[in-house]
Amino acid sequence: MPGSGGYWNGNGHGPPNPPPYGVHEMRSQPAQNGARSQYQTPSSNGQIGQYQNPLPQYAQAQGNMPAVHSANRVHTSAPTQPASQQPQFINPAHLFSQPPAQSIQPYQPIQLTPHSHQALNTLSKPSPGMAHMQPPNMELDRPKLLMSLAEEFFDAAHQLAPSASLSMTSANVETYEKLISTGLGCLDTALKNVRLPPRVEANIRLRYAGVLYEETENFMEAEISLSKGIALCDRNHYYDLKYAMQFLLAQFMFKKNPKASLKALDGYISDAEAYQHFSWVYALRFLRAAHSLQSGSLADNHAALQNFRSIAKLASEQNDRVIYMMASLMEAMAHLKFTGPESMEHAQRAIAAVWTYQLDAGTRIPQLLGLAHILDVACSLRQGDPKVMVSKLKLMQTMMDEALHDPTWSTTSDVLALPINRTQNSSQVVSPDTRMVLGIGDDGRDNLILSFLNKKDAYSITYLLSGMVLLHKNSPNDRKGFRYLETGISSLEAEIRASRATSGILPDCISKLQWRGQTICYLNCYMAFCAAAITDWPAVKSYIDKARATAKNLEVSLAGPLGFLLMYLTGVYHQGIGNLDVALQIFQDKKFELLLEANRAHTTSSAEQVERDIALLAALNTLWILQDSRRKNLTSNTNLIARLEPLCKNHPNQDIETAFNLVVATVETYPTAPLFKVKNCLRAALNGAQATANTQFLSITLNVMCSRFFSNVVGAQAEKSAQAASVQAQKSGNVLWRSVADGMLAQCYEVNGKTSDAKSTMDQAMRLAQIAMPSS
Repeated sequence: MPGSGGYWNGNGHGPPNPPPYGVHEMRSQPAQNGARSQYQTPSSNGQIGQYQNPLPQYAQAQGNMPAVHSANRVHTSAPTQPASQQPQFINPAHLFSQPPAQSIQPYQPIQLTPHSHQALNTLSKPSPGMAHMQPPNMELDRPKLLMSLAEEFFDAAHQLAPSASLSMTSANVETYEKLISTGLGCLDTALKNVRLPPRVEANIRLRYAGVLYEETENFMEAEISLSKGIALCDRNHYYDLKYAMQFLLAQFMFKKNPKASLKALDGYISDAEAYQHFSWVYALRFLRAAHSLQSGSLADNHAALQNFRSIAKLASEQNDRVIYMMASLMEAMAHLKFTGPESMEHAQRAIAAVWTYQLDAGTRIPQLLGLAHILDVACSLRQGDPKVMVSKLKLMQTMMDEALHDPTWSTTSDVLALPINRTQNSSQVVSPDTRMVLGIGDDGRDNLILSFLNKKDAYSITYLLSGMVLLHKNSPNDRKGFRYLETGISSLEAEIRASRATSGILPDCISKLQWRGQTICYLNCYMAFCAAAITDWPAVKSYIDKARATAKNLEVSLAGPLGFLLMYLTGVYHQGIGNLDVALQIFQDKKFELLLEANRAHTTSSAEQVERDIALLAALNTLWILQDSRRKNLTSNTNLIARLEPLCKNHPNQDIETAFNLVVATVETYPTAPLFKVKNCLRAALNGAQATANTQFLSITLNVMCSRFFSNVVGAQAEKSAQAASVQAQKSGNVLWRSVADGMLAQCYEVNGKTSDAKSTMDQAMRLAQIAMPSS
């Protein structure tokens, strides 16, 4: 979605460089900077694929790609300060004499008071001393002075923002707020006390409202400024600035009244289409779709898909292939937000539309190709075919390795500029003054400005996906998946430390920091799964503690799938160390209360599906814990299995269905399950484990089959079964199941008269059991 931040600057956060007052600078003078370097990073509000929920939320990758979401900023106006405490001008050079403290404090709202405006009113009138010092025939350019002062204060605040976001001390936040408040006061003074040329006034109103949007929730003041600005643009035919103001006004409206915002955007889009201002049609439709996706309802999700398809259709007609690719990728992400086979089919069809242009040199933008590969791997994870997953993972890794040396994808900048073919009509509505949404490239074409993942953050997503794809192949001798996850954490932690050197808007810095923290939490969760698979329980606890500490330090919310994962992992840890009472208490928590099939909504979001799947796993763990003789209740077992069966049978995630079949084959019920049913469940479990190449399930299934059908049986077939179970358990790397398998193999040797083999094998089984359960 087009970025909404930086409502003035074109290059970083530097001071403005507007055209001469009263002159409408248009495309006759192309921008001097490169198409990808001349734009300031857009605000995180309404961004594409940046700093929101990381893509994978569960081993099946339910597809919550960092999608179009608005940063969650909470600001309130503070009471007016006494006159003795009015904010005074601050020299930006003196702000960094003391390093920020490291304690984390909640982000406080900007305190914009009337005194910051009053303190600046004197600039509208030259003091006697200033008048005396002015050379003859030289008039003070008060508008330019006020605007330059405002930008200096904003720049000083933005340089402080990264350090302030890490420490969040009251002193740093207060300094940041004073700088922003003083800068806003400069612009307010220029609007109220200085006679301005019409275009200069329109630019100042746009900048003023943009900062209010980025830093505050002063809706009333911003909407008044934008309303006056739109009327001014209508009178003077500044259509470029009018579109930019309407774009920003729709964002303000969405915060207060989403339905009103969507209705207003529909009107703006209709006008832009009528005048064939296609560049603004793209921008406004992307914003409309982004707002629809945030609402989460089925009707709004359908409206978002319709807007993406309308963008793709128009882009195809205008030969704007890059815009077509972006719209297709956004449509794929929208489909992945929901479950169901039809969603997967539509997502894959949208991704396939992108591949049609992947060899076109003019559309080979590494960010878009990287996103396409990431979404392709996400689709394969949801399908669960290991061969497809590995093949698509290799393609993604190859593409990302090539992008490593591509300078067009920055390692620090979050700006992506998508070229749009120039038309006669659009040349009158796109100018350097609209570069926060639509800019002008070196080649004279329009550029749609998006906020996107930088290269290093995108790599962290690929590390997480790689670890998830290789999670099943987590043997002690080949821990590739674990190493990818470990590298992802190291990369993100380095990015957090390096973020002090950059500049930005404080709410955006906080949002980016929380996104990275959330991704680190997911990486730690999957590292805990890797450790649990090989019964390394101290490591499991360490990763759970690190995830919780990261969430606390970086204020990452544990609501939703992340909280479910951490809670489930905590239960797995206690079950693994033999603390069954605590594990049972966690797995039977109300948070894991199952949703019956009859109460399930006909369409479920991916996040809700993740939570339901984890609740299913918790119930399966509960059933196995309840087989302890002190807790066994055959009637309760029968009832719980009957409740789980409609939810687990034919589940989209084949591993969950395999786990359920193993439970049915091993849990005692009343009445006792017939032998043919046990055999069918074990056969289905074996087929499912082989289909997903899950070494853990293969080991468990073979051990259960050996125990159920070949215990105390004399003969070569029984011995071969026990040996196969032992070999598979060794491949899995799970010490506990290796102990179980070797114990059964020792018994098999004993009944077959191989006393020496039985003794050595049993000694090994006891040694492994002591490693797996030191307290036993």
